[in-house]
Amino acid sequence: MTRHATFPQHRKVIIYARYSSDMQSPTSVKDQIDQCQREAISNGWTVVDVRSDEGITGTRDDRPGYQALMNDLEQRRCDLVLFESVDRLSRDQEHSARFYKIATHNEVELYALDSGYVDAIKLGFSSTMAAAFLEALAFKTRRGLSGRITAGKSAGGISYGYRPGAEKGDLVIHEDEAIIIRRIFKEYAEGKSPLKIATGLNQDLIPSPAVGTKRKTSGHWKQNTINGNRERGTGILNNELYVGRRIWNRLRYSKDPKTGRRVSRLNPSEKLTLTELPELRLVDQALWDAAKARQEAMSKERKTVAADGGTLAVTRQNKRRKYLLSGLVRCGLCGGPMTVAGGNATAGKRRYYCANAREKGVSICAGMKGILQTDVEHITLTELRDGLMQDAAFAKFKVDFERHTHAQGKSVGEELKHRDKMIAEQERKRDNLLKAVADGDYSSAVIKFLNDVEVELTQMTAQRVAATPAPVDLPDNLPELYREYVDDLVGMLSQEDVVGRAGLELRELISAVNVHPAKAGGHTITLEGKFLEMLDKTKPAGRAGYVGLTKFVSVGCGSRI
Repeated sequence: MTRHATFPQHRKVIIYARYSSDMQSPTSVKDQIDQCQREAISNGWTVVDVRSDEGITGTRDDRPGYQALMNDLEQRRCDLVLFESVDRLSRDQEHSARFYKIATHNEVELYALDSGYVDAIKLGFSSTMAAAFLEALAFKTRRGLSGRITAGKSAGGISYGYRPGAEKGDLVIHEDEAIIIRRIFKEYAEGKSPLKIATGLNQDLIPSPAVGTKRKTSGHWKQNTINGNRERGTGILNNELYVGRRIWNRLRYSKDPKTGRRVSRLNPSEKLTLTELPELRLVDQALWDAAKARQEAMSKERKTVAADGGTLAVTRQNKRRKYLLSGLVRCGLCGGPMTVAGGNATAGKRRYYCANAREKGVSICAGMKGILQTDVEHITLTELRDGLMQDAAFAKFKVDFERHTHAQGKSVGEELKHRDKMIAEQERKRDNLLKAVADGDYSSAVIKFLNDVEVELTQMTAQRVAATPAPVDLPDNLPELYREYVDDLVGMLSQEDVVGRAGLELRELISAVNVHPAKAGGHTITLEGKFLEMLDKTKPAGRAGYVGLTKFVSVGCGSRI
């Protein structure tokens, strides 16, 4: 229908249509184009091109169709742009004003089906109304979500481990996925990296959380899915709903005026809404705390690595760590790190030297004679060993050992049940495919799929057998075994396959091993950290508490560096 009869005939027109990522149907673009074409025909205008954007918000100006239209204006390919309404062209005041300036400069007029010819005043008014609409919509949406959270409902999105309940916004535990969640927490607390956990899940053919969603995905687990971001509460290891606690409003969002993309920022703690939902707990508190303790230890390690000028990730740093006390030994003269050099692992003649004196010279640190690596470790771990030899320490170890064994058996039982269920589902899939083949309803694609299913079923069955543990009984000679391990603490913790993790655990007890030169020609070693608190707890009755722990070590031979 013609809005302005004053328009001249034979105009060259480019049509623009758009639907955003809200509840609009993709067919709305076709509907908009059809209406614009009818309008052009009724006015005798010639449509020279059509530009459109689908599923992109009007607050962004990096839309492909919109950018192509801007280029059309610059090339003067038309003298009229035709669209349904101004908010289809843009919902951003700044973008609308710029588009109007470029169109006017190139002598191109704008025409909207709902309001006719668009001038500066009409464009400004429409753009302001569109901006006000978006702000009001955002406010009402957040108000509605806040009400749902207060009522104990979900504000949208379903975390892995849950499925929708009977009523809208309710969640119930997805038992099969809950087993995987507990497996992830258990393996992480035991020292596995997120990458190794993801690798294991992929090897076991466990579908990732993205499977079955609208996201384009390979269906594989990734380490970031597990690790996420502690501060932002993303990733499986940081989802507090797994301990029955929902935290809402952790982030706030705004549009970057340069890119038009949404940017998230952390809200202050007083803005958070916390709801206790014990019925949704998947992970017991002890396991959650163990995972959080490891995360905290890894975080401290990253800071230590960064402070020492390291650039490796913590997991790579741990793999690279050859010595139990790497990174902990400090020079008592300058406070800088001491590093191992000289000798060889077989002869045991490696020594700690001040890195500053060795690499920066005497103007930074005068240095001291090297101290045997084995002496430093022996002095440090002897005191730890003495504490662990106390009867109370063994009693605690026995209780912890029995609890760990019981928990491990329960966890393995859950995992085996889950594997049995996956195998049963795969067998049903295979049987249905075999029936289709027997009935003659098949194609080459069906045969290929059947073969793939058979391969996966064989793999699942083999993994089920491998995952079945041998029965574990509490050894009769547990006290002797315990004392043997503690007595050989240095040797046990220095083994290549445990030194990285052992070193990480020691950093929870020891913050520094300070080495000072002694007048007698040797060294004094002073320990710092929670280690001293533990020694206080295990010291014999009547003995004075530790203010610091200092030991003298003779230097033997070794050059001053």
